[in-house]
Amino acid sequence: MDRGEIWLVSLDPIAGHEQSGKRPVLIVSRASFNKLTRLPVVVPITSGGNFARTAGFTVSLEGAGTKTIGAIRCDQPRTIDMAARNGKRLERIPDAVINEVLARLDAILS
Repeated sequence: MDRGEIWLVSLDPIAGHEQSGKRPVLIVSRASFNKLTRLPVVVPITSGGNFARTAGFTVSLEGAGTKTIGAIRCDQPRTIDMAARNGKRLERIPDAVINEVLARLDAILS
């Protein structure tokens, strides 16, 4: 599990406005952290997310050359147990997209 990989995973159970269901997520934590904790930090990828898109919290995968389509929701980072949620690796995104996601996360968390 490494930063920049997209995995398919079930995010249920959830509460409130959290993204739910089986969906792709992007790993944003470093491989060393993921290996040590087995709990990668991820952000969900959605085909909706109108509020997050309007507010500037998303990074689009349009034109990124990935099979996965949608918007990366930088406003909903969380740690998950990939094994317990039967995660499956799908693909890796380009470094330019990863850097944009990390910049959005930095703007939100700093």
